[in-house]
Amino acid sequence: MKIPALTAALACLICSPPLRAQSYGASAEVASVTVRVYNYVQVPPGTLRLAEREANKILAIAGARVEWLHCLDARSISSDEKVLCDNAWTPQTPALRLMSGINRLQPREYGYTDIPVLITVYYDKIAHRAHRDYGDAEIHVVLGCVMAHELGHLFLRTPLHSANGIMQPEWGKNQIRDALTGHALFTKDQAIRIQSQTRILASLPRNPAQQAVTP
Repeated sequence: MKIPALTAALACLICSPPLRAQSYGASAEVASVTVRVYNYVQVPPGTLRLAEREANKILAIAGARVEWLHCLDARSISSDEKVLCDNAWTPQTPALRLMSGINRLQPREYGYTDIPVLITVYYDKIAHRAHRDYGDAEIHVVLGCVMAHELGHLFLRTPLHSANGIMQPEWGKNQIRDALTGHALFTKDQAIRIQSQTRILASLPRNPAQQAVTP
């Protein structure tokens, strides 16, 4: 995801559209997928928690939800959850890594998704941009927006972007207008696809894949 033309303040607007329950024909029972979080860069717990909430706001409008499992916080997870954290990444229990540095192949990107099991988010780059353009108070909103975008790639099962909505690759004047009017969301077709995929994933057992992938 790239945001070359949008300040963190406008990213705040993009990532906080009005929550419309049961949008796009979502059923009363929203499918929930467990995502294992590896906070290697030590994002402050409060910032991360708010970012996760922001990402779930966007996903909720599409009819899905993520349950976040913080695998590096041994005090907050049960013994069964620790076993899950130590096992292989799978499509039904993918991972999200919060890293420092940049994507050397795409240095302008804030995150990258290896479909269907791994999201990498470059937190330092996001925090620097938010701090420079708006202030530390909104870092969690920009982070949550990036997380929602990358989860979109994961659930849609495609690295491609779209001409409209949250899955656009870059943000300019038109996207700012959409943000101000509360339309920077997943499109209807994307939401239908996300609902279908998350229901399938939620129905699968959380057994580890036979071939392990090291966090």
